[in-house]
Amino acid sequence: MKTLEKIVAERLVGLKAIKLQPISPFKWGNGWNSPIYCDDRRSLSYPKERDFLKLEMSRIVAEQFPETDVIAGIATNAIAHGVLVAHQLSLPFVYVYPSPKDHGLENQIEGDLRPKQNVVVIENQVAIADVSLKVIEALRNNGCNVLGVVTILDYELEIGHKVLKKAGVPLVPLTNFSSVIETAAEMKYISKKDLQMLNDWHKNPSKWKK
Repeated sequence: MKTLEKIVAERLVGLKAIKLQPISPFKWGNGWNSPIYCDDRRSLSYPKERDFLKLEMSRIVAEQFPETDVIAGIATNAIAHGVLVAHQLSLPFVYVYPSPKDHGLENQIEGDLRPKQNVVVIENQVAIADVSLKVIEALRNNGCNVLGVVTILDYELEIGHKVLKKAGVPLVPLTNFSSVIETAAEMKYISKKDLQMLNDWHKNPSKWKK
């Protein structure tokens, strides 16, 4: 029987959401180079896959965090998935920027959020968890209790896991880096050489060079 991690990985690969550019790597906000990019937002264009991710994320929230009062999507990449989950669960929704806006009302949290509410954060991907931490801190500064972070993809990086563990917030992913690259190889989407290169990157992403 296939695990949820494998099923989600197969669907992401099937959508061609996994991008490989070892020659011209993607650059992360912290300056790291990455040969892989997961464009999970492609799922929003496919109703069947979009509904599948919505239902699985909603199930996780309902089962693991039944005391949730509010769903918070991380702006901007996880706003759409967050709205879908909130709608499925008939819960209020807010979205949170990593830092306050520099115009208009200069809000960091958009929506009606009240102190002491229990919040689950929806993210599309977690790597080094720097953005997740900023959102968690913003919610806590608003007097709320952050129950957990539910994400589509966990890159399984030690630095990201340490950040969330120190913050005392559990991370619950639909799939992870290992499942995605293994599935991509099984589906002949990437070669064995690509698989080895991706594993080498994952061991030390801050030092990886193409």
